[in-house]
Amino acid sequence: MLPNNDMASLAGETRSRFKRAGTFFSRIPRKFLLVISAALALSLIAIIPNLTNGPEEPIDPILQDDIEKNKILQSSNTDYSNPDAKEKLVIVEHVVKPGENLSVIARDYGISIDTICGSNNLRSYDFIRAGTRLKIPNKDGILYRMRGGNNITGIAKKYRVSIEKIIAENDLKNPDFVQKDSVIFIPDAKPQNIIRGFMWPTRGRYITCGYGWRRNPFNRKYREFHQGLDIRARYEWIRASKYGKVTYTGWMGGYGNAVIIAHPGGWKTLYAHLSRIIVRRGQYVKQGQTIARSGNTGRSTGPHLHYEIIKSGRNKNPYTYLHKK
Repeated sequence: MLPNNDMASLAGETRSRFKRAGTFFSRIPRKFLLVISAALALSLIAIIPNLTNGPEEPIDPILQDDIEKNKILQSSNTDYSNPDAKEKLVIVEHVVKPGENLSVIARDYGISIDTICGSNNLRSYDFIRAGTRLKIPNKDGILYRMRGGNNITGIAKKYRVSIEKIIAENDLKNPDFVQKDSVIFIPDAKPQNIIRGFMWPTRGRYITCGYGWRRNPFNRKYREFHQGLDIRARYEWIRASKYGKVTYTGWMGGYGNAVIIAHPGGWKTLYAHLSRIIVRRGQYVKQGQTIARSGNTGRSTGPHLHYEIIKSGRNKNPYTYLHKK
């Protein structure tokens, strides 16, 4: 143990050294000290796990895959972005080859079937003849030929597309005057003369008897399976629900005057109790084309249309297939 005098001397010398050290560190910029401190701390953090845990275990390959997948999913590089609005409109001509259909053509060009149908005034999504020449734009929308009396405002309203979009897409200098027979492109528009599925064959949609089991209207003691819909239609014009070929016209016993139309894909529609038929067997009809007038022929309790949908020989409930809008 040191004597008191020696202890006092050592304490004084220690204070003197700390004082000199403090003077030294006070001359060093504070930012520099912070950087040095941070570097030392990070070095210790990197060293300590190796000292405590030993060799690092390999990461499970499945877990690694999930980590990489999540990185990709969360990356802004995989975020949705709108199509380039400045992409120049290009229109090419396509000649339909034997065996081709609209789905294949639309897929090959990267556009919708609506764009092809609307741009070429087609009447069916289901049928296209080999040799038909189609105009194919490189964007979704329709090509529209201006008629007398047309104006951009009216077209925009009809197809529910903004005037600004139409003007920008076609680089119109004077949108108030677009020459007759000029072809303009209406972006994002859809054809209005054609619908997917089956169109209602009547103007009205009031069903007087649905599909399924019912009491026989002529003898209430018996039950029978009604294979179609009875739709109220008092001697009004009836239209084809879908593009197809008329395969039957004439008398059909209790169903009176009737028309059968065969559609691509194994579908058929039946229209019965007609008072007048204006199509012939073998004729191709467009969707919405007038084919007959409703009536009260055959076994009927009043003027109406009996309507059936058949797929591959089996009756289907027409209501589930009719376009609801």
